[in-house]
Amino acid sequence: MSLKQDLMNFAGSLATATDYPPDDYPSWSSWTFEAHMDDLRSLWSAIMPRLKKDADKIEFIDQNLKMAFAAFEAKDKDKGRKAILAIYNLNVKYLR
Repeated sequence: MSLKQDLMNFAGSLATATDYPPDDYPSWSSWTFEAHMDDLRSLWSAIMPRLKKDADKIEFIDQNLKMAFAAFEAKDKDKGRKAILAIYNLNVKYLR
């Protein structure tokens, strides 16, 4: 996929992570927390090596993703959401 498409998917996945942290996924959804976190990891792995202009944001995103994953695993939904929102607020759709 193109970087633009991956960034759009990443932004969407981040937004979903703020709505559905662990244990809050609707029963009708085919998504699970584990599948969603794997999707975020996979998208970030695909995006990270292609960032040129915004390479200075890689460390920030990396650290906040790790913080979010750890917080969600520890059932600290608020801390996880804040870390995800910090990334989303970088306007990730427009990274280059």
